[in-house]
This record gives sequence, C-alpha cells and structure tokens, in this order.
Amino acid sequence: MPLQPLYLEWLHEPDGRVLRARGAHLRQSRITWTMTLPKALGHLNAASMLWYLTVALISIDIVIDNQHDGQVLGSDWGSLAWMVGILAVWIVIAARIARRRRSKTSSRATVTEWRQNLTALANGFEPQPSQRATFSSMITADRDAVLENPRFTASGLEFGSLTTTRPGSPTWHYLAVTLPAPLPHLVLDSTSNNSSRSDLPAGFGPLQRISLEREFDRSFVTYAPVDKRADALYVLSPEVMSDLVEYAGDYNVEIVDDTLVFFTSAPTDFTDAQTWIAVQTLIDSVVPRLAQRTQRFVDERLPRPHRSLLPAFEFAAAEPVTQRVAPAVTVGVLANAPVPLIARSGRRFVPQKRRWRVSSLLLNVVAFVAYFVAYFVPIVLIFAAVLTITDGRP
Repeated sequence: MPLQPLYLEWLHEPDGRVLRARGAHLRQSRITWTMTLPKALGHLNAASMLWYLTVALISIDIVIDNQHDGQVLGSDWGSLAWMVGILAVWIVIAARIARRRRSKTSSRATVTEWRQNLTALANGFEPQPSQRATFSSMITADRDAVLENPRFTASGLEFGSLTTTRPGSPTWHYLAVTLPAPLPHLVLDSTSNNSSRSDLPAGFGPLQRISLEREFDRSFVTYAPVDKRADALYVLSPEVMSDLVEYAGDYNVEIVDDTLVFFTSAPTDFTDAQTWIAVQTLIDSVVPRLAQRTQRFVDERLPRPHRSLLPAFEFAAAEPVTQRVAPAVTVGVLANAPVPLIARSGRRFVPQKRRWRVSSLLLNVVAFVAYFVAYFVPIVLIFAAVLTITDGRP
C-alpha cells in the first residue's frame, strides 16, 4: 500500500483558521483544559487575590467587632478604601501582563504548535509529547531526563524533537522505527553533520570501527561490536548502503535491538514543509530496505520464526535502485501506511475514546481539592465577612 502523499496545507493556512480547527479538534476530543505554567501562574494569582481580600475583610471585621463595638467608623471605611485600591491596582497590573503575554507569546506559540499538530493529523500521525524516553538509543540514555516535544506517532514508528535536562545538551531531530526483529548493535556516524569532532553523544573505540565501501566510508563512520561484525556487514548490504548515502546522509543511524533510530542535531522546524518531506523520504526510501534485510536476517537463523518476531508493520517489496521515485512525489513501500485522521475542518474522522487511568483520576481529585481551597473557601469567607460588617454585629 503506497504511503499517502503529504498534505501540508495547514502549514500555510491563516492563523484564524488554524485556531478554529484547534478548537473543533479539542471539543471533539473532550479536552477541556490543559495545565501549563502560564495557566498555573494565572490560577495562583487569582487565588492570591481572593485570599488577600478574605484576610483583609476578616481583619477589618475583627477591628469593628472588638475595638468599635460593632460600629463601622471612619477609620474602618479608610481601611476598606485602601484594601479596594490595592486590589484594583493588582487587578490592572495582572490584566496588562496577561494581555501582553497573550498577544505576543501565547497566540503565536499556540498557532505554531497547532500548525504542526494539524499537519501530523492530516497525514495520519498522532501528536503525543512525552516527558520521558519512549525508545532505547544513545540519545535517550537518561530516560527520565528526556523531553520529546513535538512527538508524532503511528503504528511502529515515531518522530519529532528530543532534548534532555543536561546543560549544553543538543536538541535532536529523530525518527525511531520498530524493526521486525532484534539486530546487532550498529552505529553510523554521519560525517556531513560533524565539525571538528563527532556529534555522537557517546564515544567509540577504534577497535569497534568497521571499514566498508569507499563511498560509504566517506559518508558514514561505522561502529559495531567486535564479535558482531559479520552480522553488521550482512545488514549493511550494498543496496542498504546506497539508500543510506542517498537519502539519509545527514543523519546518524543507530540500531538497538529491534529499534532503528535516525537522529541529527541540525535545527529542525516542523512548520517547514522540507522537514516533513525529509521524514517521509526516510520512511519511504530507507526504512523498507532495512526492514527487508531484518526479515532475511531472521529467516536465515530460524527455520520457523517465532510469532513474536513477526513485523510490527509489514513492508511490500522494495523497488529496484534504478526505479526510485523522486522524494517530491514519493510513492512509499509501507504496507500499512498511515491514513489521514482529520477532515479539513480539524474534526476527526473517528472520535478518540477517552481513556481513564488511575493516575488521571488521582490528578482530577487533586485538581478538585486545589480549586476548592483556592476559590470556594475564600469566596465563602468573603461572603460571611461582608455580611458581618454590613450587619454591624459579630
């Protein structure tokens, strides 16, 4: 089944249309709110205003009750005026900060995020950011210190941008694919993205280096365990090396068990059409040949491959090298190609089912308690304090 032609119109649609499509998609997905740092700060500020008003009114009420025998005097009105003035200045400053943030940062960031999200959905990929590593590789060595955002997934593959919390660590643009079966550990260091030294996050000894064809050695430095060189040479057939040089020359490549990872530290922008074309080219022109070699690698060692070694997603036979199609009009060889998930309005063809987990239930309980303490409790106390002051008695 050919890979669907890329749909990239969302990268160029007006901002208003992108925001309307975002709203339609969120409503259909039943996503009512997402907590971000700006939102959390906004809630903290609003709750602080309410609690300030609560404490101020209760303090004034205590003074009226204990010192003025329940009578509201001029000094009490002065205290109320100061309280209202401080609260008014606080509200004006908070409103200006929120308006400036919304106009200069939030809207632009939201439009940028949803241009790429809608493009992913229109091409069959789910936007699923992750705050920890979702695959094994040298770029995910610190699994719990990894942020994958943006991250787009389909059956058996994912791609996006990956950063770690280590100071000075680069942002990696990556594509990770599940292969039909485990392979020997293999690393290809692209020479085109190196400066004075390799950009790999880990070092390799000279004994692990393998020399292959001259043209391939100019494009990649190959590393494999000393006792697995024969297996590595089997995987890197002349056809595979030709595809890697032609279509993946700017990427480092790593095979870890059954995971194939392409990665580069070059700047990547998923609102740029060329980034999507580059990802499609890897999926269409490089991955199938490697998956095919994996199947043969398994078949030669297992007369009857175990069910667990069957492909996560199947591939049709790769086209001969002389009959490749140019990347601009790529015709893929992925058997179960991703299909569009949304219409032009941004609404899903098949609505998402909301998954309830223990963690999400606990999060909702914590959120309910926080809202109750932050908003409901001070509102009740403010109402009681106002009634006490206006009634002129405790």
